[in-house]
Amino acid sequence: MKSSCICIKTSSFKPYIVYKNETVFKDYEGTVIGKCESCGMLKTFPSKKNKLFNPIITKVEEYEKRKEEFETLFTPLTEAVEKNVTKGGTVLDVGCSSGILLSLLKRKGYRVWGIEPNKQAFLCAKKTLKNNVSNDTLATFLKAKKIKFDCIIYNHVLEHIENINEEFLLIKKALKKDGVLIVGVPNTDNMIFKIRRKFWESLLPNEHIWHFNIRYLVQYLQKQKFEIVRVSFEDDARRTYPLLKRIYFTLLSFLNKIMGSGEAVLIIAQRI
Repeated sequence: MKSSCICIKTSSFKPYIVYKNETVFKDYEGTVIGKCESCGMLKTFPSKKNKLFNPIITKVEEYEKRKEEFETLFTPLTEAVEKNVTKGGTVLDVGCSSGILLSLLKRKGYRVWGIEPNKQAFLCAKKTLKNNVSNDTLATFLKAKKIKFDCIIYNHVLEHIENINEEFLLIKKALKKDGVLIVGVPNTDNMIFKIRRKFWESLLPNEHIWHFNIRYLVQYLQKQKFEIVRVSFEDDARRTYPLLKRIYFTLLSFLNKIMGSGEAVLIIAQRI
């Protein structure tokens, strides 16, 4: 399979996970996750017949229904901003969904802006963020707003963006010198993915274009002239799962901790 990759303009991808004759993942039927033969990056190749593939989908109802839970889940992000950005600084959340994170940061004294390409999520965020949220992409946002930010957040958003190299050119236009970039993505370099493969819940190949691993992402950020300030990992608690499944995943999470990894990675990086 030939396609663009983050490492080079055109690369060959070898099938890594194939959804074929599916009984469990019927919505993914025909989809292939390929592995770049140049750098090892994983990329989704949706079936041409799959009309459900949508990288800008946002489950806004779930965010609002579980608002208090998400406010707690966003604690590591708010703490990361507070530790690395002076209060009163400018913060941009790209892919801000319904604006829960930005509302928390606004209450903590930061000047916040959001970008959300999903129309339903944007309208929800606009109720609290008013004119400080835009229903567009970073490229169109920067044409209208001449603002330099102290901090830019991509929380589980990079994996949805087709051209990440172009996105980073825009990030560096929007971020101040010594500004902070916060990136959170699912991390394939963890024991749960290695054991479960296509059954790993965080793959979401109808939404995620890219599937990062921590080593590649750190190298990529450094190549883009960012200094890594902090890296942290987290596993899904799976609280709604039956008891035996929770015990099983607890054991796998323990293996992740031993290996110094996790299902999701949060990176704080500073532009240099």
